[in-house]
Amino acid sequence: MLCYSLLYDGSPRSLERLRQLPDVALELLLPSNTLVSLSLPEIVDSLLDEGAKVVAVKLADGAKCGAEGVEKAVVVADELGAELIVVPMDAGSAAEALSALEEAYSLIVAYSKKVALEPTRRAFPKALEFMNGFLGGVFKLSVSPSRGSTTEEVLALSLAHLGQLAAVKLAGFARDGRVLRVSSVGGLNAFAIIKELVERGYDEYFVLDYEAKGLVLPPEAVRSDCGLLSQYIHSLLEKL
Repeated sequence: MLCYSLLYDGSPRSLERLRQLPDVALELLLPSNTLVSLSLPEIVDSLLDEGAKVVAVKLADGAKCGAEGVEKAVVVADELGAELIVVPMDAGSAAEALSALEEAYSLIVAYSKKVALEPTRRAFPKALEFMNGFLGGVFKLSVSPSRGSTTEEVLALSLAHLGQLAAVKLAGFARDGRVLRVSSVGGLNAFAIIKELVERGYDEYFVLDYEAKGLVLPPEAVRSDCGLLSQYIHSLLEKL
């Protein structure tokens, strides 16, 4: 239910960082140039050798690499045993992203994967319209806070689409735009978001989304925040 979004480009440095998080479930954040330039074995073999616990694959740059990139992400996810592919999109790239997803739809279904669209505020209506055009629940939503987002806004948006929700991203922002840890004072109240959603029956992913927003912490800090939230979620579930 809880995972950490880790930027992975296939380099020795990113592999070493992954090694330092051996017990953390991961959303693998793949840049488009990594998807395009590396072969499937070059992406997955080291991860399999390390026993990485990958539960989702996210296209860091959205569907910038087109249907071919989406399809490759689907195969990467399947090789790693992940069930979810996350595709961010903004208003400017929405048409391109949705076209790529439509083209890759048959492969997504063939591999029995789900795709979570992660739209910005302005792209949300287009994402919902697209999702409603498909049956079977293949397309889901990932709610991700942005600068200026409040706890109340994230909760309202998540609750309004609870049945379509596959992931809720957790990271806050200070007034000056700095990304904040969930354990920091200020920013989003991640504990309030988790509590409300779990009590409403949400049982999909909460994702610590630091690296996609520019905050790269030492592994021990990542483990600390993951442990804190995991314990909190566990205590909530015990009370239900």
